[in-house]
Amino acid sequence: MSAGKRLLRLPLLLALLALAIAAWFINRLERPRVAPGPPQEVVLYFPPGTSTAAIFHRLAAEGVIGSPRFAEIYYRVRWGATPLQAGEYRFQRPMGIDGVIERMGRGDVVQHKVVVPEGLTAEETFRLFLDQGISTPEAFRAALADTSLAPGLATGASDLEGFLFPETYRVTRSTSARKIVERMVGQFRLHFTPELRERARALGLTPRQAVTLASIVEKETALKREAPVVAGVYLNRLDRGMRLQADPTVTYALKRDGNWSGTLRRSDYTYESAFNTYLYEGLPPGPICNPGLPALTAAVTPTRTAFLYFVADSNGGHTFSRTFEQHLQAIASSRRLRAEANAAVSEETPVPTTN
Repeated sequence: MSAGKRLLRLPLLLALLALAIAAWFINRLERPRVAPGPPQEVVLYFPPGTSTAAIFHRLAAEGVIGSPRFAEIYYRVRWGATPLQAGEYRFQRPMGIDGVIERMGRGDVVQHKVVVPEGLTAEETFRLFLDQGISTPEAFRAALADTSLAPGLATGASDLEGFLFPETYRVTRSTSARKIVERMVGQFRLHFTPELRERARALGLTPRQAVTLASIVEKETALKREAPVVAGVYLNRLDRGMRLQADPTVTYALKRDGNWSGTLRRSDYTYESAFNTYLYEGLPPGPICNPGLPALTAAVTPTRTAFLYFVADSNGGHTFSRTFEQHLQAIASSRRLRAEANAAVSEETPVPTTN
């Protein structure tokens, strides 16, 4: 073969060699060599500001990709115009580089489902998010104190306790505490409709007072059918200038001050707090939990009765009374039935024997 022909073939050979190298390079990236084992999922969090190099090194260290250097070169050449977004991601181990970059490029982050039950305090609500690694206690407390997030609702309040609507929320690790609180207050606005606010006004209650009453109702009974009756009892007591004497307000006062022992004692009824409705007349200064829609509705559409008292019965409900004498009889009856039930359980419990 002449020298001229060899020179003509050299570019072709170099092109084929370049294609072979590129194919090998891409194959390594799409089929990374990682530690042997069955494919597994891994969840990784990349905080805002994480460098591109740090991202690929973390992915390699966790077995998602092979060479971090090859991955970064490929990304800059092929995907340089697509920024990798911060956040929490779920990857397979191993995973092709294009799939990794596409996922991070479109910000396909992990969604956390947080179910907020009815009747939790703000601190208890925030703990549900914190336990999933979302935000910080300081950020949540700062957001809670921002009453501007609930204009017209939390007038005169020092925080947003009571306005964090119980609901199922989907958030990411990057969702701020303020955004979460804002969404919860937004859900409260959606459910505490103008109709309910008008009913509150007809009862002489501001929105905040209505929510405060609803929060007490929420903590007093788990039976939705009882809630309007309980609300009616408290409104009757307010109309007569009687103290509400609601146990949940004492519990809240103790928790708020960090003095809750886990059990409400008789001595706690004299605990000095504006929230203690055994000491002070009227509604407490604000809500004692975040009530759900049934309690909110009950507070502004109470059942009108002559009841002024109630006590827990042995069936998970309450016995309601018009007079204090009837109330004392209901208490005695409740205690007797509870004692009989405990005695029956004791008699049915087998006595351990020794061989």
